[in-house]
Amino acid sequence: SLANSTTAGGAVIKPRRLKKGDVVGLVSPSGATFFPDRAEVSREGLVAMGLEARFGEHALDRYGYLGGSDEDRAGDINTFFADPDVKAVFSLRGGWGCNRVLPLLDYELIRKNPKIVMGLSDITGLLLGIYARTGLVTYHGPTAGASWGAFSVEHMKRVLFDGEALTMENPEGD
Repeated sequence: SLANSTTAGGAVIKPRRLKKGDVVGLVSPSGATFFPDRAEVSREGLVAMGLEARFGEHALDRYGYLGGSDEDRAGDINTFFADPDVKAVFSLRGGWGCNRVLPLLDYELIRKNPKIVMGLSDITGLLLGIYARTGLVTYHGPTAGASWGAFSVEHMKRVLFDGEALTMENPEGD
């Protein structure tokens, strides 16, 4: 079973499930969020799912095409892992540059404070880096800034709230 597996750093760590009222930290580990109103729509979508969403201090920063300096982007992630009120960390978007924050993360802090981490695209580097260094299970799923259709919302709730192990299949007849 997954719970009995190990990584190079030790046992696999599973974050606890989300529940209504939980706080999600929104970060920009890769590209800048060029349209702050879209970030607010992302926050409102998570609120509609029963969550509280908070932007990292630097989530809306710009440093060229990046979502802030490497230190600030990593700092937001570390800050949310240190905050006991925050139960998940979602990326606002992918892009490019996420790997630049990996050496700046506090992996011991992350290991001691497991939380759900979710994103895709360039965020895959963050997901794999955290898993490799801590054993924390991470989630390849929509960024907070994505278009959250019924399919994404349903599957996110089934996995992150209900703890369901999903098998992705095409519907019969399609």
